[in-house]
Amino acid sequence: MSPKLDEASQNNPKYRTITDLPVHIFEEICGHLGDNYQKEYWFTFRHVSKSFRNVVDSWNPSEFRRIEFSSTARGLIIHFDGYPVSYSRKSKNWSEINIHNNNEIAYSINQYGNFRDLAVDDLMSVLTSPGGYKLQNLIISENIDNRFAQRLSAKFKAVGTNIDVNHVDLYAAKVTDPIPVNSILNLFRSIKKIDIKANGKQRITQRHIKPMIDTINGIDAFRGRVVKIDRFFTEKDDKILFLFDLKIPKIALEYWLRGQRAIDIVPSLLKSPNLEYFRLGTWIQRGKVEFEEYLKELGAENDRENPNMYKYQISGSDEFFEIEMNEENRHGYFHGIHIRRKSNST
Repeated sequence: MSPKLDEASQNNPKYRTITDLPVHIFEEICGHLGDNYQKEYWFTFRHVSKSFRNVVDSWNPSEFRRIEFSSTARGLIIHFDGYPVSYSRKSKNWSEINIHNNNEIAYSINQYGNFRDLAVDDLMSVLTSPGGYKLQNLIISENIDNRFAQRLSAKFKAVGTNIDVNHVDLYAAKVTDPIPVNSILNLFRSIKKIDIKANGKQRITQRHIKPMIDTINGIDAFRGRVVKIDRFFTEKDDKILFLFDLKIPKIALEYWLRGQRAIDIVPSLLKSPNLEYFRLGTWIQRGKVEFEEYLKELGAENDRENPNMYKYQISGSDEFFEIEMNEENRHGYFHGIHIRRKSNST
């Protein structure tokens, strides 16, 4: 509410706001906006006035399952299930909030306060739930503003909310500062899976890799330990193999390599102290590349009952790697290699 309107409400005893309107009447009016009005107009109503915000916050939080963070030159954007809301600085004490619809600005609101605080407040209005919140997909497609990350962290700790994330998408070419990203990801109670994404229009180089390693290694909430690496990385440059520097205990990965390069990676995998599971997407013609002979040279033993299965004993341990090759029926090609850590005692 603007200062003038706020002053008018205090000085005029007959002044009325939405809080004087019975809730069921307001809900009936809103019902004409469509069946999905709470979700569609959640952020619009929250920024009309303090009175509107109080009414919206009395609703059960809308279940936004997909949230994306991105940046602009002047501020930041949070996408809520395809509803982009941008926050930027307008002046010293005022911010501009743009609520988009179909890639166009549907509503533009000038709001008193810092744009970072307003973004945090909107985000927490969705994520704060007494029984905890399950977020299906969190996307970080740009570097995150560090001050925004700090303010969000402070709000999380103050509220004490519990949020679980099914999977996180990180874009390697855009996320180059792991500190604010880690600050946000460590706010969640658990993360099941992380997808390392590549932007097809931008070339990925080694300088993009270290921030990804530092980001993943710094996520304490990453309990699911599943990392999926976009095959685009190795289709453009099969030397970009950064999974060996990941320090997360018992990590599962998916990767894609072809031919001889797929074979060359196996010795390094078998020496990995953290590897629990690995799926290597590949395409190797049986007999053309002596992959099975190579496994035997490494010390792997063939399973007599299953010719496509090998066992590699881990030195100084009762554990071993089970190596399974998936053969394309009647075509004589391997289209996948699975490596699983197992124990002789089980």
